[in-house]
Amino acid sequence: MFKEKIQYPCQWHYRIIGNDKKELNEAALEILDKEFITTPCKESKSGKYHSINIEVLVNNQQERDEIFTKLRKDPRIHYVL
Repeated sequence: MFKEKIQYPCQWHYRIIGNDKKELNEAALEILDKEFITTPCKESKSGKYHSINIEVLVNNQQERDEIFTKLRKDPRIHYVL
């Protein structure tokens, strides 16, 4: 099986999902200690769940994984993709 090699540094995208758009943005601001871009994404039909996309420059696999772990551990964020 062919596994594509990622060239670092590169722009990486995370999608975070939670109950409140404002809280998702606050969590991103608190967790990421570098410049990033957020864009709103989908909302569930009932309005209970919201998601935003985060785009950030990562320098290596370790940094990419650390950001993922920090996002995943935040109680305001239910899912990280």
